[in-house]
Amino acid sequence: MSTGRYRYSKLRWRISVSALDAVGTAAMAAWRIVRTARPVTAPRRILIVQLDHLGDSVLTSPLVARLRTAYPAATIDVLASPSNHEVFEADPGVNQVRIAERTWFERHPSRWGLLGEVWRLGRSIRSAKYDLGIDVRGDVLSVLVLALGGIPRRVGWAMGGGAFLLTDIVDWVRGRHEVRARLALLDPLGIACDEPPRVEVHVNDQDRATVARCLSEAWPRKSPRRLEVPVGTGWRRGPDDRRERRFSASQGRPRAPDPERLHAGRFGPLPPLLAVHLGAGTAAKRWPPRHWNTLIQRFLHDGWRVVVVGGPEDPPAAEVLARPERLRDWTGRLTVTQTTALLERADLFIGADSGPAHLAASAGTLSVILFSGTNQPQQWRPWSRHSMILRHRVPCQPCHQKVCPLADHPCMTALEPNRVFRAARRCWARFHQSESPHNPI
Repeated sequence: MSTGRYRYSKLRWRISVSALDAVGTAAMAAWRIVRTARPVTAPRRILIVQLDHLGDSVLTSPLVARLRTAYPAATIDVLASPSNHEVFEADPGVNQVRIAERTWFERHPSRWGLLGEVWRLGRSIRSAKYDLGIDVRGDVLSVLVLALGGIPRRVGWAMGGGAFLLTDIVDWVRGRHEVRARLALLDPLGIACDEPPRVEVHVNDQDRATVARCLSEAWPRKSPRRLEVPVGTGWRRGPDDRRERRFSASQGRPRAPDPERLHAGRFGPLPPLLAVHLGAGTAAKRWPPRHWNTLIQRFLHDGWRVVVVGGPEDPPAAEVLARPERLRDWTGRLTVTQTTALLERADLFIGADSGPAHLAASAGTLSVILFSGTNQPQQWRPWSRHSMILRHRVPCQPCHQKVCPLADHPCMTALEPNRVFRAARRCWARFHQSESPHNPI
């Protein structure tokens, strides 16, 4: 019995899934003798299963775009989770978003309750008569939902178990970035595209207007509004005072800034805006509160505007920071798309390996991401050339733990605020190709 092809770090999980696959493969072979699979050529109704977290949904956005380009007349639906459905609801390439009431990616799931949810989800999608299902996670329960839904063609990976339930198995390459890994799921469909993939959370003008109003109330302007963008390679300030993205026809990515425009009127009446995310999905990924206090106070001392972003599950700034009255705490106040609109206007983002880091990548914001030893950065880092990854190497990485078993949590506590501040300074200066008038960044 081979267990090396599974992604699970715990041996008992690898053995259990391997045994399940062995039994399931034998049973499915017998089933296919009596019932031939219905062939599917050009799909008309497609279901994407994405039942995990916010950042994962952002990494799936290039796959949705490729599917829509390849099948413009098809119905593309998404089975999403309560934490990521907003990304898909804002995507014009998605027809309908089905939201699971609960998923097995919750922090403390109930085993029996989840088995019931798998059955309920499978039966609920059966009436939609999908002819193509794609599991972007590589998860045995997600594949089981597709099978229970009666979907004739089911595409996914085998490294999470349930290979016998798939009709098309894609090779899982360990360490490959998640954007490219998910696009590889389209290989069995023969969908090829030469354009570089780009993650995108779609933001509408109403979201941008809401954020503009919040910013103007938080920091009233004292002189005519600025016309030059402070940072953001490949952005320009539009007539409605928000940044608009410019793309290179050859690369499909933001162009390099014009050095001659980096000096004149760069900041105008307002200092630059720093957005921070204090939380993370698991305790093992979180930076210590004392480090956040030290870092943010340095930015405030130098005159930066600081706003805290995050969802309702994140701790408010008052629980983490010593003097939260000197900044704006918008934790749980903005929707996912409004947060992305805010990050479009931010000059710098700092956060851990979590959903807002991927929103910042979508917005094209200059970012410093604090990686723990939980995951491999080359696989999970935000998909943006404007993201700098900082981490402290430890022998136990990657641990894939939700809570660090070590008392001092060395991979995050050893990532000191001074190092983060200096890295942000270098990143800022390199981004501008000159020294900022705001000392010392």
